[in-house]
Amino acid sequence: MGVASLFRLALLCVASLGVAAGCARQQYVARPLDTEAAAAAYAQRRTDDPRLKEFMVARGHFSADWPVQRWRLSELTLLAFHYRPELEVARAQARAARALAQVAAQRAPLTVSPLVQHHSEPGPEDTPWSLGFEVQIPLVAGARRAALIEQTDYLAQAAELSVGSTAWQVRSEVRSRLLDVYAARQRTASLDGEAQQQRAALALLERRLQAGYASITEVDTARLRLAQAEADLAGARTELERALGGLAEAVSVPLARMREIELSFSDLEPLPDSPAPGDAQRIALNNRLDMRRTLLEFAAADAAVKLEIARQYPTFTLRPGYLWDQGDNVWSLALDLALPASLTHGPAIRAAEARREAAAQQVLLQQASVIGDLSTRLVTYLQAREGARRSAAAHFTQLDRSAQVQKRFDIGQVDRLDLTLARIETILTERRALTGHVDAQRGLGALEDALQMPLVGGPLPHLPQPSGAPQAPAR
Repeated sequence: MGVASLFRLALLCVASLGVAAGCARQQYVARPLDTEAAAAAYAQRRTDDPRLKEFMVARGHFSADWPVQRWRLSELTLLAFHYRPELEVARAQARAARALAQVAAQRAPLTVSPLVQHHSEPGPEDTPWSLGFEVQIPLVAGARRAALIEQTDYLAQAAELSVGSTAWQVRSEVRSRLLDVYAARQRTASLDGEAQQQRAALALLERRLQAGYASITEVDTARLRLAQAEADLAGARTELERALGGLAEAVSVPLARMREIELSFSDLEPLPDSPAPGDAQRIALNNRLDMRRTLLEFAAADAAVKLEIARQYPTFTLRPGYLWDQGDNVWSLALDLALPASLTHGPAIRAAEARREAAAQQVLLQQASVIGDLSTRLVTYLQAREGARRSAAAHFTQLDRSAQVQKRFDIGQVDRLDLTLARIETILTERRALTGHVDAQRGLGALEDALQMPLVGGPLPHLPQPSGAPQAPAR
């Protein structure tokens, strides 16, 4: 066989291996990033977009109710899920972690090495060239490969849980901002009513002053109360604008779109009973995604120990080869043995075990944190709900008193100023009741965050459920 023929044979072998390995080769595709277009798209976001409808219907919204007439917490949450970029970031990171797990599951690649030699003193009839190739086939132990796959799979599951954690954070923020709007609207309406009554009271006192039945001190006091009510009203209107802006940011739509929709606060009215402490603890430990994540990270650390245990054994590489040596066909078969850096591999194993112990302690720390945080929020909510109940009871008492004053006014036993002052007092007790209710609602939201479970408004749609979540390590 001539040198040219041998070169062609070698090229044919390498090309065949390349084709076999590269059947699924992909070409580089650029990923353009147009920030200006993204900013323009944000300005064009609508609450009646057909793609939004498709997204919401796929997650349980009734298709007949479109466009949405009254946006409750559940619809606003879906709106945020559709537009908030944080969820896309979490999904992309989860996909990247899962792709790394798939890479770890692949077998080690083959390596082809060419063999080219030139002899300075060839035989009289032989070519001076020796040509051939060698294939290196890694022989990876099944235990090592299984441990690596297990480790990367647990880490991918932990990354996938970040999607659920982000979704809950988005829902929690939407609820908090919606509560801000509710509180600001109610306070604005209350202060507007108080300002009207204070104006009426001032007009009545000024008439009494002219008639000699009131002192200048009483009139000045009424003027100060009116000025304070009007200042508070102006502040409340500013706070309402700020709250609307916060809600628009929470659902990631322009403020102009937020002004166009009608909000429903029905999910912010109930103050439900909280779960019993034992039930609440069980729910939190089962539901909290940060708790599941630490369990998955512990499982990944445990798999890392298995991996280091497997690495204490030598690795092998099978090296079959062929060489055309000056007219002679030479076939070879070799086996490489790679020993670990230390024959016992002890330091690496002890380091992995130390990381596993640290991960176990992190699980116990997270569990204690969840239990302590839940206990505090349970007590806080119960106390706030009791305070709201008492404020509401005081308001109802004032309503009865105001009704009695109205009856006495109707039969001429009291004058209009007494009636106006009773109405002002009713407005003040109503606002105190509103403050108590909002405080209780904030406590309820904090309790839901501790449980990562809605207590009002239905379940959170499509929270990812991890597969094969490990159990907590024993103490």
